[in-house]
Amino acid sequence: MPSSPLLFFLLFLCFFCTQLSCTETEVQALLAWRSSLKDPGCLTQNWTSNNISTDPCQWRGIKCNETGSIISLSILSCQIDGTLDKFNFSSFPNLTRLEMVGNENLHGGIPKEIGTLHNLQFLDLRFNNLVGEIPVTISNLSNLEDLDLSFNLLTGAIPSAILNMSGLHSLDLGLNNLTGQIPRTIGNMFNLEELSLNGNYINGAIPREIEHLNKLTGLYLYKNELSGQIPLEIGNMTELQIADLSDNKLQGNIPATIAQLPNLSELDLENNQLNGTVPPYLGNNSNLEWIMLSNNDFIGTFPPLLCRSGKLKYLWATKNSFNSLLPITLKNCSSLIELDLSDNNIRADVSQTFGEHPNLSIINLSENRFYGRLPSNWVKNIMILSLQDNRLRGDIPKELANSTSLVILNLSNNNFSSLPLIQAPTLQSLHVSNNKLTGEFPLLQQNWTNLVTLDIGKNNFYGEMPSWIGSSFPVLKILRLGSNMFEGYIPPKLSMLNNLRLLDFSNNNLKGPIPHVLSHMHSMVVKTITNDSYIDLYFNSTVYEESIDFMWKGVEATYQETIALLTGIDLSCNAFSGEIPEDLMKLQGLISLNLSRNQLSGMIPHNIGNLTSLEVLDLSMNLLSGTIPPSILNLTGLDALNLSHNKLTGQIPSGPQLQTFNLSAFSYNDGLCGFPLPNNCLTHNNSIVPLLRNEARHKKLEVIWIICSVILGYVTGFWAYFGALYWKISLRFVVFHFTDKMQDKMMKWCGRYLH
Repeated sequence: MPSSPLLFFLLFLCFFCTQLSCTETEVQALLAWRSSLKDPGCLTQNWTSNNISTDPCQWRGIKCNETGSIISLSILSCQIDGTLDKFNFSSFPNLTRLEMVGNENLHGGIPKEIGTLHNLQFLDLRFNNLVGEIPVTISNLSNLEDLDLSFNLLTGAIPSAILNMSGLHSLDLGLNNLTGQIPRTIGNMFNLEELSLNGNYINGAIPREIEHLNKLTGLYLYKNELSGQIPLEIGNMTELQIADLSDNKLQGNIPATIAQLPNLSELDLENNQLNGTVPPYLGNNSNLEWIMLSNNDFIGTFPPLLCRSGKLKYLWATKNSFNSLLPITLKNCSSLIELDLSDNNIRADVSQTFGEHPNLSIINLSENRFYGRLPSNWVKNIMILSLQDNRLRGDIPKELANSTSLVILNLSNNNFSSLPLIQAPTLQSLHVSNNKLTGEFPLLQQNWTNLVTLDIGKNNFYGEMPSWIGSSFPVLKILRLGSNMFEGYIPPKLSMLNNLRLLDFSNNNLKGPIPHVLSHMHSMVVKTITNDSYIDLYFNSTVYEESIDFMWKGVEATYQETIALLTGIDLSCNAFSGEIPEDLMKLQGLISLNLSRNQLSGMIPHNIGNLTSLEVLDLSMNLLSGTIPPSILNLTGLDALNLSHNKLTGQIPSGPQLQTFNLSAFSYNDGLCGFPLPNNCLTHNNSIVPLLRNEARHKKLEVIWIICSVILGYVTGFWAYFGALYWKISLRFVVFHFTDKMQDKMMKWCGRYLH
């Protein structure tokens, strides 16, 4: 029997040889898989057979244990192109960590052999293009703690067996194409701390068994097709900190038990079909920071304890039917950063409802029934303030106008009466339209290099436009001054607004010719092919989107999502005179051109067909004459046309696009003919000359009859009267006989001339 030292040596030698053989097997498996790839990407550098004699533990992405066996394989954003089909999982018995992340060309399915990695604790295959179903064999990985298959193209239902893996701490299957329902076996995952199934097509109800996930801190089920009610049992998940159930089809009320969660910090229920009142004790815990309730059908009053914790930072509840907001709810909520209560039916005094909010940067209260005067002590660090469509009145606070952080100010559709000098240096968007503001051109800081939108329409401003308006706003894209009482001429320097995309001077008292220099506005020359945001904010806001009202096809419409695609000029309802400048036809990016209700004369520019992007053209109610240019047929995208109430003549050009308009587009132009007007051009043209000749002949006849009547009357009257009066009776017969003969001769002469 060998001695103990010899036995130990033999055992060590056997173990060493086994590990050496194991290492060689792992290396051969890695090289075989690498050779199967179309493009090995970053693995080209040192995953080669030339390095087989070297230590593979030094290869990229590989870590080994003390015996040299691979325990971790991480291939991150390596740009490899291929599949996992040739990856021999069984060759890595000691592998505890497998990461293949961010390889967009890693495709194909997940092989079922992955279930042979019995020691695997961490599996991360996110951000690839893996397809097919999730293999059930993953449930054989009894030591697995973290499983992440998110951001792929996986399909099918979630295998029930996977939700039996009680050792999992984190499960992320988000952003795939998974279908079916959440298996009820989810209640067996006792140690689960994070569950992410978001961004799939999972349907059905949230199973009540979810209450058994007592250690769960994060629940992410958003952007699915879940329906039914939120289970009451959610209130038993006492460790829950984040619950995101947004963008589903959930119905019913918010369970009152959700207000019992002591550690809840974020609750997102946006974009569902939830209704009823919000539990009055929501916010009664000490950690609530985020509440997202937008796009549901909640009613009643906001819970008065929402900010009891003093930690509430974000409250979004737009597009509901809330009707009341008690002063106790937010007045002392100094922790608030973003507040969006827009598009509800809230009636409250804004000065009593809010207090000092030193951290508040975004406020959107638009489309409600807030009333009263704006307080001046709640806008210290404000960046976005949108209060449009309310019942606010009084003066706009000077503190707001002088804010050094303000980027967007929207006060449209209220009853404000006074606008102070605006000196906010960071302001990009100013909307004060449809108020009761008056005075000369608003007091705006000159050389305002950040201003993108200036909307002061529908007020009572008067006077002339300042000459500096074109040189002071170099990045201005929207200029809306319509429906005021401005007068005088358009300043020539307006052409310096090279970024201008929308110009609205309608319904004023402007006069003079339309300046040729308007054709120099570069952004209207270029066709629009982008839908980028008008406002270049340096932060990502989801509670405000720039919008503008603009006349479209005779109806005022509000543009929001497509605002960047809108390029137009509206000079209607003024007193502009002279001809339409031909240079204006250089603005090939124009989508809408409205010059109606002015005193424009001359002909429609022959090159109007250059405006190939035009969808709306209104030249009605002017003094335009001549024919409709044939080039108008080039406007193949024209959707609305109005040339009525002018002095146009000739045949309407015949083309597919013009054939779609009814006669109202051309009516009240006496000289026009052709479809869709009832008068045929052939008949119209052949009959017009005889009609004119008859009209002239009748006028000539009237003159001759007058002359003949005067002469005949004179002769007859003279001889009849004086002959009868002074001559002898014996001669009366002769006189009257002579008079009758003279009358007959005059009648015959006039008759011969007239015929």
